[in-house]
Amino acid sequence: MRHPARLDARGGAMRTIDSFAAAVHRKRRERGLTLGEVATMAGYSASYLSKLLHGHRTLLPAVVHDLDAALAADGELDKIAADQRGDSRAVTRPVQLPPAAPDFVGREEQLQAMDHALVTQGRPDATVTIVIEGGFWTGKTALAVHWASVIQARFPGGCLFADLRGLAPGAPADPEEILDGFLVALGVSAAELGTSSLPTRIARYRSLLAQRPAVVILDNVADYRQAEWLLPGAGSVALATSRERQSGLLARTGGTAIELPPLATEQALELLGRRAGEARVRASAATAELVVERCGCLPMTVLIAAEHLQRHRETSLDDLARRLDSDKTRLDLFTSSDPAVNIHGVVDVSYLALPAMARRVFRYLGVGPANVVGTEAVAVVAELDLERTREALRLLAEAHLVEPLADGRYRISPLLRAYAHQRALVGERLCEIERAHDRALRWYAATAWNANNTLIPSWADSGITPVNLAGVEPMSFKDGGFDAAMAWCEREVPIALQVARSARTYGAKDVLWLLPTVFLPYFVLTRSWNTWLVAAHDGLAAARAAGSDAGIARSLEALGWVEHELGRTDDGIAHLEEALRRHDELGDDRSRAWTAYGLGLAYVSRDQIVEARELHELADRLFTDSHVKIGLAVNRAALADVCDLLGDSEVAMKFALDALDRAQAFRSKAVLGIAHQRIGVLLTRRGRHRAALKHFDDALAVRGRSWQRWGAAETLISRAEVLHELGQTARARDTYGVSLKILDALRDGRAAEVRTRLASLDAVIASP
Repeated sequence: MRHPARLDARGGAMRTIDSFAAAVHRKRRERGLTLGEVATMAGYSASYLSKLLHGHRTLLPAVVHDLDAALAADGELDKIAADQRGDSRAVTRPVQLPPAAPDFVGREEQLQAMDHALVTQGRPDATVTIVIEGGFWTGKTALAVHWASVIQARFPGGCLFADLRGLAPGAPADPEEILDGFLVALGVSAAELGTSSLPTRIARYRSLLAQRPAVVILDNVADYRQAEWLLPGAGSVALATSRERQSGLLARTGGTAIELPPLATEQALELLGRRAGEARVRASAATAELVVERCGCLPMTVLIAAEHLQRHRETSLDDLARRLDSDKTRLDLFTSSDPAVNIHGVVDVSYLALPAMARRVFRYLGVGPANVVGTEAVAVVAELDLERTREALRLLAEAHLVEPLADGRYRISPLLRAYAHQRALVGERLCEIERAHDRALRWYAATAWNANNTLIPSWADSGITPVNLAGVEPMSFKDGGFDAAMAWCEREVPIALQVARSARTYGAKDVLWLLPTVFLPYFVLTRSWNTWLVAAHDGLAAARAAGSDAGIARSLEALGWVEHELGRTDDGIAHLEEALRRHDELGDDRSRAWTAYGLGLAYVSRDQIVEARELHELADRLFTDSHVKIGLAVNRAALADVCDLLGDSEVAMKFALDALDRAQAFRSKAVLGIAHQRIGVLLTRRGRHRAALKHFDDALAVRGRSWQRWGAAETLISRAEVLHELGQTARARDTYGVSLKILDALRDGRAAEVRTRLASLDAVIASP
């Protein structure tokens, strides 16, 4: 016979469980749901839910709250479960979230990643830890608050929030004080706190959150040690934000790192429009885009700019864009007596936390003229070895003061570069800043020289001597060869030209013209028309200012060549002829050979074939005497063309085959592509279309790099012409279509002619 007390107790417990189960079933029937559907909506298995309702599983508060939310029970299930646990006291559910940002935009990718972490890590026995990392004013706190406000209803313990002031003026927050504040918010009395040791209070905190899981936001964390006592136990979400990399916190919690970059341009424009007026932004869309880009697309800076436009209605977007473009006034808009919107105070905290060496490197990033820099260039400007420079850049990246790029370089935002420049003016002597400018100029010039003489070996003799290098050691491309030199040029040409344009040196005037003109091999190979034209004009202006005859000659050569390529052939020929005369007077046979070669190409385009042959024959002799093998190869290909145009077909083919033989000796595929293209054209003129097609295919095989798009388009057009002659109209049309895409991307004028040919082929295909 059972004991009556035990029977009553068990009966009472079963009645309570039955009440809970009955309430669940009643709510699901009201909503027309099966038990399996309820389990799925709450995030549990049907088997687990069945055991729970039959009293075989404990009514955990988190599980009960999930069921209550899934069935829209409005707390009824929570109350029944609390009665079952004998906890009839009013449950304290704090929601300490600060006000959400009224104009929250974007961040879809980050929000999805946070949702994913909640789903994949959010088991009843696990803690979800998410760390939002990013630079100043990227909106880390706004993102945390926005996301927490969406999910907090799912957590019976509510939401706890604390600013740990890890990187803020003054002392960081005391984690013990934060802990006591959380306990009070969770209903623990002051009397209990006063009689409990720290370990006891930590255990009490985690026990409460184990019963009622919560979202815990730890804003502005310094490191793991500061956050350790405040991390909740199983079932809760810990959401931390920091301006520094939190490797220790992530390693110890197995958490998810969310990198928060600036807003995308479109999102920054949306934010500007919401605050400054959408009609105003739409009316000056291009200028508005400049404004947000010069604000760094940071939510706070965009909001400050919008507030300025609202307050000063007479200020136009053009006025604001100009103000933000000036190094002298760029930071003024973001300077205030209010610490929350004072960029100097905000960045000071990150800057002053750095070691001395990293601070120095950061200052010199403000001295340089570029927002994107390689480690070698930074080492030269800061006058450090590569190892220490890499370490300094690593520390700057961890502090989110620079952004590491996939190609190994680093980007510093215009706002941070302006801040770094102001720090350099205060922290460095003016003479040291001038020396840094000079080192950068000489290093870029010497490295550019090495790179371009790797692209086209023996392009010209070096005009840089050990004296004017002044101890600067340029990069060498002996190991990486052509590919490494081309990659460096593709990355660094805009920066190098900016270095020369902004240089204020008086002791290296020759370098000011040399740096823009030394990239001529790169421009010839890649056909970067606009950059080439700017560089040629910059070089000529600098050479004339320096009174350098050699500089004027080389700059005229570069200018004439690009003018011819752009269709301004008369101007190009005039400049090339003057350059040829000047090279002759200077006795610079190597430069004279290249100029004669370029002038010959220009004469062909103006149907002065006899004069073109004379120039190419002159170039042939000069290349031979100067032992410039690659020049001889490309010039022989040009000689083949002019000889063929003059009716000397046997000599033409002899030159073309010789060019091919010579090209095969070089690692550079560019020369090989030229030779195959030339032979294909000669064979086409003879009606040997199938043989020509093979050479065009061989040319395409070596013109597959991104910088060879112009040459690839040239070969595709020739190939399409041959296919059309062979009666393969559909294939010809497809080939023209591929060339048109390339020409459109390059904004090349030949695109119009290709469109005309395509229209003609379409008409042929459409006809019966």
